[in-house]
Amino acid sequence: MTARTVNSIPTCEITSSQLRLWTETRAAFLWNCPAFSHVLYTMMNPLGSEYIATFTKDVPYAATDGVNVLINPDTFFKLPLSERIFILAHEVMHGIWDHCGQGKRLAKLGEVRYSDGTKLPYDHKTMNKATDYIINDALIEADVGSFPTMGLHDRTIATGNDSAMDAYRKVYENDDGGSGGNDGGGFDEHLEPGDGKGNSERNEIEWKQAVAAGLAAAKAQGKLPSNIERMFGDILDPKVPWTDKIDAFFARKVGSGSYDWRRPDRRLISREDPIYAPGRSGHAAGTIVVAIDTSGSIAADPGIIDRFFAELSGIVEDLKPRRLLAVWCDARVHRIDEVEDASDLRALRAKPVPGWGGTSFVPVFDWVAEHDLSPDALVYLTDGDGSFPDTQPSYPVLWGDISNEAKKYPWGDVVECPIKAS
Repeated sequence: MTARTVNSIPTCEITSSQLRLWTETRAAFLWNCPAFSHVLYTMMNPLGSEYIATFTKDVPYAATDGVNVLINPDTFFKLPLSERIFILAHEVMHGIWDHCGQGKRLAKLGEVRYSDGTKLPYDHKTMNKATDYIINDALIEADVGSFPTMGLHDRTIATGNDSAMDAYRKVYENDDGGSGGNDGGGFDEHLEPGDGKGNSERNEIEWKQAVAAGLAAAKAQGKLPSNIERMFGDILDPKVPWTDKIDAFFARKVGSGSYDWRRPDRRLISREDPIYAPGRSGHAAGTIVVAIDTSGSIAADPGIIDRFFAELSGIVEDLKPRRLLAVWCDARVHRIDEVEDASDLRALRAKPVPGWGGTSFVPVFDWVAEHDLSPDALVYLTDGDGSFPDTQPSYPVLWGDISNEAKKYPWGDVVECPIKAS
């Protein structure tokens, strides 16, 4: 094994006995954790090393930069095989969840910000501990290997279902802030992200494809316990709030308008993975049409429209559209409301809901065409039970589906809005 450095850490050679133990570890890992193994072999060996991992004496037991796995042979190989399997899976999970990349972005921002307005100074050791708590609990619940006693695990601080940001707050408070408190506990280090080739850009599509392939391989071998399938499934299909999906739709489809760096975008900066971006000034959109399905199945539950309008108003407030039109329709258009300000969307609920009949989506699109409108976007709140136009319009369409069922829409983007009463 040729000596080199990874992330400025000098590597070392391993002895023949250590190589045998590493071969044993890899074989057991492949046999017991095929889903993790697939990700390790395809995404965490960027230099194509025959050893898969890199060995160094400058880390506690292990470390990762998100794509390279580093192992201290003098400590790692003294552990029982089941604990080695656990640590290896732990490093793979850091890669899958991009904890090293997240840490770098937060370090650049200098603080961790929360939607309730709280701001905590960013500390690398504190975030290391926070993400370790999350991963360790997830692996324990998934029954992967054996948890090493020097690891960090406390479900009152974090579970495998928590976000890194929530865990960071708990660790920060428990340690009274600053430098991660005491340095006890933990078996790995999290390094600057990179791929060993001077690149730091991460391709999320490739990572998700690798996770999906790992799941398929494990399932084909009959080695996919339900808890591991659930854990990986949450990665492939994260439970993103539907309002964030609507926000992302507008970010992709609607013109950017002008920006003001003195006014940060409050939605981006308060997210789990905060981005410091300028807030919009002036009009970021021309015309936005909000269509409301007022058929009997929806109109009978006033809470559905209340909730939808309350959430949507906050998003279009940021867009500051020059013109905002609310179109109420069941099998025909009953009313058009032109709104001066996005906050007026809420005021529309003071009016009775017209309609209560059958459902057809065609009249709304016909009305837009008849009035020679070319909206920046049309958002349609519906349960999806109705007839669609034969042709797709040229402008972007977002279906806000409240049915809680797998409905098929012929075109447009679809966001499942879990707001219909059960």
